[in-house]
Amino acid sequence: MDRAKELRQKRANLWTQANDIITRASEEKRELTAEERQQVDNLHNEMDVLLEEAERLERHASLQSQLNQTQGRMAGGQDGPPAEPLDDHVDPNRRDINEVVNTELRDFLLSESGSRRFNLAGAFMQEAQLRQVLPGVREARALGTAPGSAGGFTVPQGFHNVLETALLHYGGMRQARTTILRTASGNDLPMPTSNDTENEGVIISENPSEKVAEKDLTFGQEILRAHMYSSKAIRVSYQLLQDSGFDLPTYIAQRLGERIGRITNRHFTVGSGSGEPKGVVTSATVGKTAASATGLTDLELVDLLHSVDIAYRRNAEWMFHDTTLRELKKLRDENGQPLWLPGIAVREPDTVLGYRYVVNNHMPEIGAGAKSVLFGDFSKYHIRDVMDILLIRLDEVYAEMAQVAFLAFSRHDGILLDAGTHPIKALQHAN
Repeated sequence: MDRAKELRQKRANLWTQANDIITRASEEKRELTAEERQQVDNLHNEMDVLLEEAERLERHASLQSQLNQTQGRMAGGQDGPPAEPLDDHVDPNRRDINEVVNTELRDFLLSESGSRRFNLAGAFMQEAQLRQVLPGVREARALGTAPGSAGGFTVPQGFHNVLETALLHYGGMRQARTTILRTASGNDLPMPTSNDTENEGVIISENPSEKVAEKDLTFGQEILRAHMYSSKAIRVSYQLLQDSGFDLPTYIAQRLGERIGRITNRHFTVGSGSGEPKGVVTSATVGKTAASATGLTDLELVDLLHSVDIAYRRNAEWMFHDTTLRELKKLRDENGQPLWLPGIAVREPDTVLGYRYVVNNHMPEIGAGAKSVLFGDFSKYHIRDVMDILLIRLDEVYAEMAQVAFLAFSRHDGILLDAGTHPIKALQHAN
């Protein structure tokens, strides 16, 4: 954690350097020179690298602490040797395998068939985790060799966990405060909405002669469906499976997860809602129209912020493309103060006008008619995940070509619940 703090402090120093360059130009009432723009961009890029490394160390420390607590429980509260660090793909929210694996299943997990895909009450474990929890487990084979007819579409141990991690960490919609719903079936899921904001109570007299007035609630609804997504198949030759000198299963899982993550994030962002999820950009109402088709100002962002009802601003955040963030970093208010400020304390996020933001490169970039900036309460956008991701290994389909295929299927949908109070609003540029 000391190293993470050091990196964040170094990042703050770089921000000061960039801020000095921009402030000097502002005080001299001129635009940045080409050389100054390059200097500022280089400083911002270096800051991004430092932030990524600091967050990696902070996450590692958090996982280390959780693992130590888990091992302490397993040992009956007794102190044990320091735990080895968890792999980056381990999800700290997964239940400890000791809670779901009983004595009878231990032998199965140590067997050949136990090295294949397993799903025990949702507890998917990385191979490194499994060795920590079950000492003495032997090295599992990288890829199962039994054909589908004999073993039933086996996949490598840890494959599912890696794929799901790639899915969750891709894009931007799942990194915002969106509401994630996991359902056990794909039936249409009605989501009720109600808007009672225009109704108020009344004063009544003592012993009124008539009954108090009535005003019923009105309800609407949106429907969450379950669109089927496919990663498309990845074919691998027998030779590569046999001779690969790197972690081929992890590589394949990451590619499958990124493919699904990429298309779902695009649909959650700009989907039309016709045969696909309705994206947050598509659903967001316009809160401010920028005067320029090629830029934006600090006052336009302030207007957008205040176009969102204060009830939604308590949990609000920004969303925009990375190129938009680059422009926001250069903006100053009327007092010469920067709108963008870096987070210096451990786990403190960077902010724009005091609110955290999410970079989503499926957001429209600054341009004529584009909704380039969103602001509001993203918990009102609901993402639906149906059951688990289905992983398939095809041993026989491409057998004549000496190849094996891997692919994944998953079902998702997304909608913004807006009862008429517009929890998320957009800044749209002039045409």
